[in-house]
Amino acid sequence: RVLPQRHQQRQDTVRMLISDDVGIGKTVEAALIAAELLEQGDASGLAVLCSPALAEQWRGELASKFGIQAELVLPSTIRRLEKGLLVGETLFDRYPNVVVSTDFIKRPGLREQFWHGCPDLLIIDEAHTCVSDGTGGRSRMLRHELAAGLARDQNRHLILVTATPHSGKDEGFRNLLA
Repeated sequence: RVLPQRHQQRQDTVRMLISDDVGIGKTVEAALIAAELLEQGDASGLAVLCSPALAEQWRGELASKFGIQAELVLPSTIRRLEKGLLVGETLFDRYPNVVVSTDFIKRPGLREQFWHGCPDLLIIDEAHTCVSDGTGGRSRMLRHELAAGLARDQNRHLILVTATPHSGKDEGFRNLLA
């Protein structure tokens, strides 16, 4: 017997890696899963972490294909977004759906704010740039620390999206899966 939606137990936390060639539809697939989790009430908000160059594209896809209105959290928008906040209110309290620049939010100080305020549904685009593989500079390390901190919340739905899951370095691939 199928129980009405309001009587069903919450489903397990979604944790998945979507990996395919460039241009195959990973963005739409991840957004479709997110829209379903939001519609069913299994998630109350959405954050997409991506490069600043892809932020507008993500916001456009979410709005046009799924009716999800998201605010851009970028260096160029942060002051406007923070301007209307009430005392004690965070950006993530006010805006349940956000598209966030990974390179902006990874900075110490901001990342801790995001760790605590990040919605319960997170998509990380170009997830391969957020793994530590023993090489790379400080920027990669900060992205890795950001993603690892967000993944620690076992109740947070997490969808990793990448066209490059394995760079040839096993350590990096294991870190992506972890």
